[in-house]
Amino acid sequence: MALGSSVIASGASRSQLQVTLGVWRALILREAEAKLFASRVSWIWVLVEPVFHVLYLMVLYSVIRVHKVGELDTAIWVMVGLQAYFIFRKTADGVANVANDNSALFAYRQVKPIDTLIARALLEATMSVVTWLLLIALVEVWGHPFQPDYPLEMLGALAGMWLFGFGFGMIVSALTSLVRELKLLLQIVLRPLYLVSGVIFPISSLSQPIRQVLMLNPIAHGVEMARSAISRSYDAVPETDPTYLFAWAGVTVFLGLALQIRFAFRIAER
Repeated sequence: MALGSSVIASGASRSQLQVTLGVWRALILREAEAKLFASRVSWIWVLVEPVFHVLYLMVLYSVIRVHKVGELDTAIWVMVGLQAYFIFRKTADGVANVANDNSALFAYRQVKPIDTLIARALLEATMSVVTWLLLIALVEVWGHPFQPDYPLEMLGALAGMWLFGFGFGMIVSALTSLVRELKLLLQIVLRPLYLVSGVIFPISSLSQPIRQVLMLNPIAHGVEMARSAISRSYDAVPETDPTYLFAWAGVTVFLGLALQIRFAFRIAER
């Protein structure tokens, strides 16, 4: 196994940090090969899926003649919202399942379950960057300029969504080592989140009582934060609060790490 030889090659003269970074590098390369080259069209689907979602929503809004949402170009509104959500969903989904997919690697003492989770999360972040660049190029060609007024704020929103997905995935990964059926929790939770996070419809158009309930969802804050960074004239949901998203992200990452440490042996055994 390529990873095994890479890990074994890390000799005693290397520091613990160097060994850990070497393990992460080998795991990321292994994950990338498995995800992108499992079949001839695997890498195509990774890029086509988000593009398909953006295109069908853009066509839908074009049919009903909606050219702006909250004073933001509809194509940009759709693309930014979807990609912000996908950063959370794909990171959470990938992290939740990766330990089970790589259980054979835990025979190497240098490889810990948490290493596989971190490697998958970093790979998902890298793939999200590539997808963003592709989508930006497509909307630019389509005639919708992508020029964020607050690029750093957008990066912060996307980082918050990635951290929240990482933490959520770690929690699910640890809990499924105790009860395998809890793996269904991820799909049960993520499916309705797509509908209630303001990804495909503007939460700001709803009445205040409903809006306040939906904004209890931290993902909705991340989606609105990313859109607000595009244009200073964007009419964001009044309840949008960056602190709320990062508080959830911090708590889930802390709880996820604690559970991974507590049940590391159980996770490695499954």
